[in-house]
Amino acid sequence: MEKINKKLVIIKYGTETLVRKDGFGKLNIDFKTIEKHGAIINSSANPILMVSSGAVGMGKTRADFNYIKDGVARKRALAAVGNPRLSINWDKAISGKVVLQGLITHKEFFHADSANSLKNIIFNIYRNPLYAVIQLNDNDFITDEELREFRKGDFGDNDELTALATELCSEIFENVEVVINTGSDGVIKNGKTVAEMSAGDMSDEKIDLLCGEEKTGTGTGGMRNKLKIFRDLSTKTGVVVHIINGKKPEQLEKILNGESVGTQICQK
Repeated sequence: MEKINKKLVIIKYGTETLVRKDGFGKLNIDFKTIEKHGAIINSSANPILMVSSGAVGMGKTRADFNYIKDGVARKRALAAVGNPRLSINWDKAISGKVVLQGLITHKEFFHADSANSLKNIIFNIYRNPLYAVIQLNDNDFITDEELREFRKGDFGDNDELTALATELCSEIFENVEVVINTGSDGVIKNGKTVAEMSAGDMSDEKIDLLCGEEKTGTGTGGMRNKLKIFRDLSTKTGVVVHIINGKKPEQLEKILNGESVGTQICQK
């Protein structure tokens, strides 16, 4: 397979970006933020692939399933309610392109036949890079691996899925860049955003110390695990990762225009 000579931007969305609480603590879909992100993606000159969490959060805006006592089973049911709502809202927001939803599990990346099938469909869809946007999410209805705890953290925000998708897409595109939407203006230290972090200098101990000083609200994934996952990704692939505030869509626009905002993780 000859690589596509374009830069693919993989944009990851967490629940905090896509839903909000009202004055009574009830979750609601944040239509305005989704619409603003959709408009930016519509106008992007780069091919875009999205990894969009939020199915469980969107499910909670419609149902509760409190009668299901198993917490993970309840989240799986909520994800099944939320996924269609997630897909419909992205389809409306990114009206200038065709939005495809791909529900997958981590297993697909480690099974040769499934991985090749994924590469093939992504390659064929993006041969016309401005026509379509693929929106990936973990298929929580049939697997609970995204809803259980790994590496002392919850990967319910699809951070690990984003890293796996990036590795796969690095075999398809000449250049891949990653944007992580969180609930903060990047990595915060002493009240200020850290502009750049070198993957080679991000030991577990330094990350633990940094995140212990000041925690950020970034959904269920947590900044600590984000830094470890995307440090490993940058070290392995050389891909540049940007961590920005999803509630400030203008930050995504600046990144897509080549400006510097939030925190950048790079290989050096």
